[in-house]
Amino acid sequence: MKHKIMNIYKEDYKDGYYHLSKDLHDYPAAWCYVVYSRRGPGKTYSGLRYCYANNIRFAYIKRTNEDVDFICTDSVKSGVDPSPFSPLNRDFNISVKAKKIDKGLGAFYNTDPDSGEIIGLPIGYIISLNSIKRIKGFNLDDIDIIIFDEFIPQAGEIVKVKEGEMLLDLYMTLSRDRQLRGRDPLKLVLFANAEEISTPITNTLEITDIICEMGAANYYFDKNRDILIHHITEKEIPITDSSKNGIYKAMQGTKWFDKSFGGDFSNNDFSNICNVSLKNYRCFIRLKYNNHMYYIYYKDDTGAYYMTTSQGRYLYDYDLDKENGQKLFWLEFGMILKIALAEDRFKFKKYSMYDLIVNYKKYFRL
Repeated sequence: MKHKIMNIYKEDYKDGYYHLSKDLHDYPAAWCYVVYSRRGPGKTYSGLRYCYANNIRFAYIKRTNEDVDFICTDSVKSGVDPSPFSPLNRDFNISVKAKKIDKGLGAFYNTDPDSGEIIGLPIGYIISLNSIKRIKGFNLDDIDIIIFDEFIPQAGEIVKVKEGEMLLDLYMTLSRDRQLRGRDPLKLVLFANAEEISTPITNTLEITDIICEMGAANYYFDKNRDILIHHITEKEIPITDSSKNGIYKAMQGTKWFDKSFGGDFSNNDFSNICNVSLKNYRCFIRLKYNNHMYYIYYKDDTGAYYMTTSQGRYLYDYDLDKENGQKLFWLEFGMILKIALAEDRFKFKKYSMYDLIVNYKKYFRL
């Protein structure tokens, strides 16, 4: 059967797929759009389609230089096109190819479909987070949208603790003085599957707790910070009956199924996140971390602990923004609190607090 060529300019919001253009239209004041879901709603496809159809120059961000090299594989020589534009080329009869420029830097070009020759200037760039220092020598101030694909790492993927800061540094590098020159703020679009709720990027943006509290809700817009969080649920974009066969049918009831088809962070444990009355608790420890103050309370008769932001008269004080404070807190109370957590005697007001204690050694060098 001959493949039907679609119209890249005309978007149908009822076609069963995600559309970045709708989020941009409905929340024009946002500078950051965080979009996560199960696998399949077409997040990356939609973002690249929007940029191409509207002639918007963009930066497509990946994690490593190797990711950029892979995308820029010469499809003419290899017979394989790993570029995220490959499905758009198929559906819209265009011929966009990725070409490497330098280490950790590439570009997307319109090309002649027969000869593969480049036509015109780049329509967008491919940048790895590891190449931030290198790209400062390139003039990329014509970019209007940054798309970071798969900002939530896959299981087993190595991620730098400072990745969130690296991304925002890249944003500032590409943004430069655009607002002083009368241009709108640079848009940052983050796409991911719901693998892990606590990541360097969600923690740096300080949205981990918001995502946790959203649950099955679709949207959260922070009017003070101009950040949109969009959770694409099955209620919004249902899984079609034709897709409920094969692996969908075979893996139902498994944890992998919940993660892959539910899009609800089933890998994470939220059972220790709750509200606890502080009656008969006494304030025990104050922790300073990322300019926030956290307080750990203790209940003498049960040995229970509770971590919250409610201020109290503490006995011990640790500054986790300093290396000495990190080490001292862990030496004096780290294992005691980990045991309490294992024995179900430690609860938390926010997920980020729980994550800090559970993954303490991932946050700090000890």
